[in-house]
Amino acid sequence: MKDWYSRPVFFIADGRVSMDFYQRKLGFALDWNHEEGGLPYVFQVSRNGFELILQVNAPKAGQGRVFISLDEEQLAALQEDFKRNEVDARDSRWGMPIIEVLDPDGNELYFSPP
Repeated sequence: MKDWYSRPVFFIADGRVSMDFYQRKLGFALDWNHEEGGLPYVFQVSRNGFELILQVNAPKAGQGRVFISLDEEQLAALQEDFKRNEVDARDSRWGMPIIEVLDPDGNELYFSPP
């Protein structure tokens, strides 16, 4: 039996703002984009095999959380990206040490160091 394939969905208030944040600040690639009224409405970004769908739904914006496990090499590269792109990344805890990043709507990305 094949493993199940899944992707988290974050709800956002402004597709343009979020698309810019995930691409420019976090280094994600834009995989696909569905526009409505000429604006991003639902789209997928990815980085290193992690895929995330973002959809405009202002009432639900900012209520998401995803936990991403990294190895030492990935963590070092990500921390360099954060410094270069001036990403507000905080050392925190969630049952273990994590690096916490909030997107423009407050969705939480928890990066787990090795």
